[in-house]
Amino acid sequence: MKIIFTIFLSIALSASLWAQDILVKDLDGEIVTGFQKTTTKTFKIQNFSNTEKSIRIKQNIDEIQGGSTFIMCYQGVCSNKNESITISIAANSVSHDIKIMLNGGLSNFNSIAYLEFIDLKVDHVVKKEIALKVTERNSKDVFFEKGDIAVNSFFPNPAVKNAVMEYTISPYEEDAKITLQNVLGSIVNTYELSPDHNKLSINTEDLNPGVYFYTLSIRDEGLATRKLIVKK
Repeated sequence: MKIIFTIFLSIALSASLWAQDILVKDLDGEIVTGFQKTTTKTFKIQNFSNTEKSIRIKQNIDEIQGGSTFIMCYQGVCSNKNESITISIAANSVSHDIKIMLNGGLSNFNSIAYLEFIDLKVDHVVKKEIALKVTERNSKDVFFEKGDIAVNSFFPNPAVKNAVMEYTISPYEEDAKITLQNVLGSIVNTYELSPDHNKLSINTEDLNPGVYFYTLSIRDEGLATRKLIVKK
């Protein structure tokens, strides 16, 4: 599928002339990723003018569901939702790669990312509209789902350094937790799932290699149990 970019140019003639000085290269195609997967694309900005350009790239994103994130990075500096980065491009040259990443969360969705390219010296803006899509989950990835509660299985599994679980829980729910047990049934650790967050990450490097079982409980009622394998 092709992404549709809608480019809004200022009515002013000067803005049109500015657009001829700057070209956004390789920013095409919609950004599609899978459930709890990451898709990364890169693009560049070419400066055709005889002067250095300082370009601020600002992103504004519609509501992102299920813990998905859209991140933009340039030379180690990254911006999240409604943040910006500023880059300098020498005269008659091309910028380094600008990276955009769509991290799929806990549910499928379609959204829009708006990118604004602002020339700080002449105060002109070009806007681009980028379609974002997270595909449907596989049933094997779903640990528990009911009403306002959606919890995904730990990944990766087997785990070596860490295992991550993404979830969404209603703010009205209390005492949601994950209990990790070894094959003998002994509790290794208990982790609270706060409604204010959507991700639980556990360090598996400190665990002995082997098979573990994790259980989701809400108000001390066990709702689901699944196996986690730890390797070295």
